[in-house]
Amino acid sequence: MANLNHRYFKNLLYLTLVLFSVTAVAQQMTLTGTITDPEGNPIEGANIFVLETAKGSSSNAEGIYRIEGLKERSYFLQISYLGFQTITKTVNTATTTEIDFVLSQVSDQLGEVVVSANRRLQDIQKTAASVSAIGIKQVEQLQVKQISELSSIAPNFRTYDDGGPGSFTLVASRGISTPDFIPTIGLYVDEVPYFNTLAFPLSFSDIEQIEILRGPQGTLYGRNALGGVIKITSKRPTNDLNGFATVGFGNLDSREIGFGLNTPIVKDKLFFRGNANITERDGFVRNLFNGRDLQDRDALDANFRLKFFANDDLNMSLLYTILRRRSEAYAFVVPSPGNSLQDVLENNPYTVNFNEDVFRRSLTQNLAYNLKYDFGSFALNAVTAYQITDQERLDEFEYTVLDAQSFATDWKLENVTQELRFSSSTDSRLQWTAGTFLFLLNREEATQVDIGVDAAPLLPPEFAPLVPYSQIDNTDFERRGIALFGQASYELSDKLTVTAGFRYDNEEVTADVNRVFTAPELPDGSFMESTSFDAISPKLALGYQANPDVFVFVNAARGFRPGTVNTFVLNPANAPVDPENTWNFEAGVKTNLFENRLKLNLTGFFIDYTNQQVFTVINLETFNVGTDNIGESISFGVELESQWAATKNLSFNLNLGYLNTEIRDYEFRDPGTGEPGDFSGNDLIFAPEFNGNLNANYIQPLNDKINIEATADYNYQSDIFFDFGNLFMQEAYGLLNGRLGVTSRNLDVFVWGKNLTDEVYYSYGFGAGTFASASFALPRTYGVSLTGKF
Repeated sequence: MANLNHRYFKNLLYLTLVLFSVTAVAQQMTLTGTITDPEGNPIEGANIFVLETAKGSSSNAEGIYRIEGLKERSYFLQISYLGFQTITKTVNTATTTEIDFVLSQVSDQLGEVVVSANRRLQDIQKTAASVSAIGIKQVEQLQVKQISELSSIAPNFRTYDDGGPGSFTLVASRGISTPDFIPTIGLYVDEVPYFNTLAFPLSFSDIEQIEILRGPQGTLYGRNALGGVIKITSKRPTNDLNGFATVGFGNLDSREIGFGLNTPIVKDKLFFRGNANITERDGFVRNLFNGRDLQDRDALDANFRLKFFANDDLNMSLLYTILRRRSEAYAFVVPSPGNSLQDVLENNPYTVNFNEDVFRRSLTQNLAYNLKYDFGSFALNAVTAYQITDQERLDEFEYTVLDAQSFATDWKLENVTQELRFSSSTDSRLQWTAGTFLFLLNREEATQVDIGVDAAPLLPPEFAPLVPYSQIDNTDFERRGIALFGQASYELSDKLTVTAGFRYDNEEVTADVNRVFTAPELPDGSFMESTSFDAISPKLALGYQANPDVFVFVNAARGFRPGTVNTFVLNPANAPVDPENTWNFEAGVKTNLFENRLKLNLTGFFIDYTNQQVFTVINLETFNVGTDNIGESISFGVELESQWAATKNLSFNLNLGYLNTEIRDYEFRDPGTGEPGDFSGNDLIFAPEFNGNLNANYIQPLNDKINIEATADYNYQSDIFFDFGNLFMQEAYGLLNGRLGVTSRNLDVFVWGKNLTDEVYYSYGFGAGTFASASFALPRTYGVSLTGKF
């Protein structure tokens, strides 16, 4: 055994030495040049980074930079300096080793945008997919501070605040929306997947870029990317000691305190970057029953990262995040008989009347480790993540003064994921990515549903004499899965590229429900149910570079969302839920016009949606809700994205979306009468026919250190339905946001406002049968923020 161990470790050491020396034979290149302002003055201290590598440099007093140890290949360079616009450029060291850059406070050209939609860096205008992206400057201009404020980024992509602590942001893309806490639109933060909406980050700070991928992304992103993906990338660490601190105040007694710090621990080797953000605001919805103000919010989001560059080819990072949320939620309103949800908005906004002191408390922690190694011709990326969410909540069910039904739960969710991904890292005609993904999810849940005396008239005759009683569940829910995936792009010619990929997913789900009733007459409701699912998600795309300024693409992709097991049904036969699938077909054209002053992108799509999972009533006897399948629906539409640098000081962004949805097959039984019904021909929920936004950004330099900045953003959507019966809706509305302030290298001061026209509307709603409830959106909010930078 000793000799075996000796040989094992000897071979392992030998293999490690070989791996670390593979790239040593590659020819090393040096890139140099100058960084100046528009007048030709050298800029000292500007940062230049080689994206997705450890390489970087700073300009000296003469504006000269020098980056050594590069390979003969194409790179994306990012150049930044406080008070100037960040620019991104492509350079091929095989053809040039010297390039100069000019930084300016304002520009009359649109910058190059680099995205990682296909798990490798690409120019967004040369990516054969529907991708939108904004950098840190646009994040600030659009006042995007949380998931529920992403609607201004892309057409036919909408996010809706849940009205509570922000722990269940509903995301909808092209008619596909998330019915529960398992996302249909995936979220990745620094390549770490978030598998439940309760763990979505509430605050965005210290981030570099947000990408929105529309349409199924199952080939590379898997099970939770049926309708698309949100990718968030944090700022990378640097050799400079820098940071920021933000303080803000506004109406509703809102307060915000945030800070960030970047510091090298060992120059060029080990870095630390951390940030934290605390937000608070008072409630704005009055509960007439007890006089309490609901929909307040108290949240902490903190992120801490260590980055280690062992050498030119190996780097590792360690990420820890913590998210805490507290709120007196949810303030759902239920219309009285004869009134609609719209009647409530017009006559009694921001008031509810129910008898429970509802609340929600949640704490999520993430720990992730990312290893990257470049072997020269290909690279390895290994991402290991552990996530734990603790939640405690009390909810009203019928949202009336009646003592009918309430719901309390305390649960703990743990999730472990491991991805191993290999990808090409040369400039050959063939670019590929392949890998495997494994995960294990466990949820321990203690739930108590109280049926009060006022529920008796609403229950079947055999249940009425038993009230009041409680249903107490202790549930152990486990889900495990494995996936194999691969995607390759091949340049058939200098203009035409074909991309093909597939993913195989296999999952197993087990739910063990231990249930007791306080009414002894009721039978034992305990059960155990297991099921499994598998799917193949293929993709095929063509991209054609018609000329340097026009790119055309078509693609087809299949999306997959696994089934599940309903844990709170009374009849175990209703527990299994089938997987859902989509086929997405799209074609588009992307253009750069007028010497890169205007970008126009136009996309058309068609989606066939089968076995769609919906959140509805699944037990007529007790009005228990859960996830169920409907037969089929379709959606199709058109999307326009445009950016225009009108002058050096003024720029515009316009997104427009048209969306048409139709349910083709949805037979059901009415929860109130038990009679059969059919929703075929109706619209899908959270699917506005028309949507879009227009924003204008103006920057006026006062001198070489100080700018005046102004932004106005208008976001519009037409009517949406909250239920598949199309009985309950939110009428069309538009939101006007804006901010005005002064920026400099060390201090930014802004006054801001959101919903400036004080629109009264619902941010979220749910309907089933003749029952509907909805949550009020924020009224007009405004305030001031100060950010110091060093």
